[in-house]
Amino acid sequence: MNSRSNRFQKRKHPNKGFFRYAFIVLISAAVLLSILTLFLSRLAIQKDNALKEQLGGTGIPHLEVRTLRKQIDQTNDDGSKKVPVEETITPEQRTSKVEVEPLKPNVLPADNPIGGTSNSDIYQPPKTGKRLLTYGRFGGRLNNQLFQFITSLQHAKVLKRTFVVPNEVRDVDWTGMFDAGFGIWDLDSLNNAYDIDWTTGLSAEFALTIPKNCVLTPAEGRRLLNSGPKSWEKWDEMCPDVIDIAGSTGLLFCDQQHQFCGDYEAKMEAYKIYEHIKLSASLLQYIPSKREEFKNKGYDELAIHSRRAGEGGYDWELCVNGNAKTCRGHISGSDQDKFCNTRTMKGNCAAWLDLDWQIKSKSALKKNQREYKFVLASDGTHDWNIDFKNQFVVANNTDWLLALERKVNDDADPEKMIETMAVSALSHSKLKRQKDLSRMRGKLDALTATLLDLFSLVDSKYLLGAYYSTLSLNACYFRGLDRVYDSNMCWMLMVSVM
Repeated sequence: MNSRSNRFQKRKHPNKGFFRYAFIVLISAAVLLSILTLFLSRLAIQKDNALKEQLGGTGIPHLEVRTLRKQIDQTNDDGSKKVPVEETITPEQRTSKVEVEPLKPNVLPADNPIGGTSNSDIYQPPKTGKRLLTYGRFGGRLNNQLFQFITSLQHAKVLKRTFVVPNEVRDVDWTGMFDAGFGIWDLDSLNNAYDIDWTTGLSAEFALTIPKNCVLTPAEGRRLLNSGPKSWEKWDEMCPDVIDIAGSTGLLFCDQQHQFCGDYEAKMEAYKIYEHIKLSASLLQYIPSKREEFKNKGYDELAIHSRRAGEGGYDWELCVNGNAKTCRGHISGSDQDKFCNTRTMKGNCAAWLDLDWQIKSKSALKKNQREYKFVLASDGTHDWNIDFKNQFVVANNTDWLLALERKVNDDADPEKMIETMAVSALSHSKLKRQKDLSRMRGKLDALTATLLDLFSLVDSKYLLGAYYSTLSLNACYFRGLDRVYDSNMCWMLMVSVM
């Protein structure tokens, strides 16, 4: 009986050792899996942080609750003024922003696809004819004029022709480049680096001598640099003396807005031109970073371009829609929702309302709004003193203008001196037989004020620019490819070669 009972008990728990062993194995596996998960998570975080650091850091840190004055859409449907309201941004709302890193759109290849040999080596045009290249000015203002100038010089360089600069006849044409006597530009480096003719284009007859089949259509102009040496040789046979790239039909750009045409080498030629265009030392000294009273006070950390709308007007929809068009023209797919969202577009037109949201780099962010110090280039449609009084500085051209007028007035023969200064058709027509600069004072003021704003943006460590502005775009180009990520927009609008 006892022996049967013992056998029964052994049969009743035959798997007791097996279950105990399995339990230990499962616990051990769970511990190992947890350790492995923590290890992989740490690696992923380190990799993500390294990537963000490489791209300038785009994550937005947790910021304190902040109350901002709501200054958009302050008119009712009937045109009456709305009562200003306060908008409180909670930490949850502020940190709800999707943390994104700047894309690298339109990345150019590191080498030329034509057998490893650049087009400049392949293309060896015959030394026949005058080999000139020019363009027709259109109605854009200063920064569009600069972009068109650089685009045309790029074409002349790639096609190995002399660049004939067209005369400046209308108010919108005037850049002051012809009128060296005013001392606005320093173009010595530009003239030394490129074959530029500043004389032929002053003649009204020059444009009349260009054969019609050598005035390119907009479509032909966009294809020209992209078509390569074989096509260029055909144009040399047809137009040995002069080519006009697209006449007076407007800005010439390829792919997206304000993008230069051609392959890697051709685009690099355009970028290099910016290195040689400089303001005169007498004017450049008035940008804030050069002023002793502003040095070492933090103003060089950030520069903001505030452009509310349009041609200096106050058209809210024009600004918002223009920003969206520009952004979506450079960003594709689902990334449009990250970079071209409504808040970013409206905020870019009213940066003072949501400054933190527009800044895309941790290095430029401040924990408190009152900690910001910056250089401001503004179109004047918003009074920045309302929100940032005593926190910003602006360039001032007054002393430069007064010095120029004194130089003329103190001369023994001011009329003769002015005659030597006025070279372009515009300045010559305004100053003919004049003994002072009064008829050009407004033009000189507007031009130099805009140029000081432009180069103030160039000189800052971080640029908060306006998408819908050629001034901000030119600031990006002047800042150079090595600084595209030190901005909220340059990485988007410029083609990267890094």
